[in-house]
Amino acid sequence: MHSHKKANKDIHSQPTSLACLLLVLAIASEPVTAANVTALTGTWTSGSGKVLTGLNFFNPISKNFTLPTSGGISYSFVEDLPTGGHFETSTFSYTSNSATNRCFTAALTWQHGTFTNNANGSLSLTPYAADGMVQVMDPCAAESTAQYSYSQFELIPEWYNYVETATGFDNIDGSAYAMQMYNDDGTGAAGSGKNVMYLVTRPPTMLPTDQLFETVLNPTT
Repeated sequence: MHSHKKANKDIHSQPTSLACLLLVLAIASEPVTAANVTALTGTWTSGSGKVLTGLNFFNPISKNFTLPTSGGISYSFVEDLPTGGHFETSTFSYTSNSATNRCFTAALTWQHGTFTNNANGSLSLTPYAADGMVQVMDPCAAESTAQYSYSQFELIPEWYNYVETATGFDNIDGSAYAMQMYNDDGTGAAGSGKNVMYLVTRPPTMLPTDQLFETVLNPTT
């Protein structure tokens, strides 16, 4: 009798075990994202915070950059559209020359446009093609400074923000919000991480979110 009852118990437990296994597999197949502690809206900057979006970095009317004292990246977002909002990015990168100190190379980029919050949690940043600009500097080149139009779509496959307790920034409500974003590895998946950025202003410091210039095709002189 005892063995008969045990056998029945084992038989009845099989559907439950199978259901649990299916549940575990379903959960494992879902993308893993960290819970955000604050909104995306605001101006975020890396490192010492010298690179920021806004007029103090780039003047779109005169098309002049203001050179920061150190390198870094800055992203600003405002979530003002049904599926996303507007963005602006500023970057300043440079490479030193160990053989000749004066022969460094540097690049400043600025662009803005709209972004989409995708269903899988990624962000699609689509710039206004006519507005972006890049400035390249190389004191040892034939042309030491050159400017070009710049338009680079960017997919951010994964991102999350959190409270950073070890930073020197004094941010919103006395806490320091940090954000980690990841570059596209070329397949749409998360690759290398960008420099960690910190929230420094909310509302964001941005230039007008509308497109500033029109794209002219086949211009005539």
